[in-house]
Amino acid sequence: MTLLQVTREFRELPIALIDEPALPSRSSMDEERMHDLVASIRVNGLLQPIAVARVGERYEVIAGHRRRIACERAGLVSIPCLVYPSKDVDLTIVQAHENSKREDLNPADEAIWFDELLEHRCSGDIEKLCVLVGEKLSYVDNRLSLFRGDVKVFEALQAGLIKIGVAHELNKLPDAHYRFYYLQCAIRDGATVAAVTGWVTEWRNTFGILPPSSPPPAPAGQIVSGPTYDPHRCYLCEKSDPRFIPESIAVHTHCKLALLDPMLAASRGDA
Repeated sequence: MTLLQVTREFRELPIALIDEPALPSRSSMDEERMHDLVASIRVNGLLQPIAVARVGERYEVIAGHRRRIACERAGLVSIPCLVYPSKDVDLTIVQAHENSKREDLNPADEAIWFDELLEHRCSGDIEKLCVLVGEKLSYVDNRLSLFRGDVKVFEALQAGLIKIGVAHELNKLPDAHYRFYYLQCAIRDGATVAAVTGWVTEWRNTFGILPPSSPPPAPAGQIVSGPTYDPHRCYLCEKSDPRFIPESIAVHTHCKLALLDPMLAASRGDA
């Protein structure tokens, strides 16, 4: 059964009868944005109905998980809903359409959602998954490669500590030790894609590792410019060598300026 064959019904439903989605597309939600949404709902009510499917005597959220939570926090007893008669119809299309219109969906959450759909709804057929979510193969494969990459990189992306392009570049490094080190540098210094690409290229040139034949594509519109940071540079000798990982130490700014910098300048014979 397709969406065109389904008779939908617009109803006001008690929140107490509406359950969370069985396959949510989000693992976390921005609390600041949630606070703003709750405040808006308290003043204006819910302006956009959520989509639900009947499951026995209850209902399950298909699209609008975040809005349902916000309505509950805002103290609403009932909310407007677009009701599908059952889950027999492929309601994943409804959820996919909803997510495609939301720019704040974390790419890591989308990657988890795609992987679950691929396994549980598409029997491992990625082309079927593309049709299901209405996205191109390159886009879906881009997200899935994140989920199958380094766990620590994925967790940093999910937490919003790095951008998707940075995550892809880090995953190109075959050495887990250096990958984790570069990840820490990227988080600490807010490194751009261009900077991380430079680190990876320098590492490969130093250790003689050829680049992968088919690297995952970076998304269009990714910012690739910005200041260059060299994670290999030693503060003491001022030399850069990818074969050695500098150790991070904590130093007060005033101690660095008053004590450490003058001593280093004297040892180097700086004028």
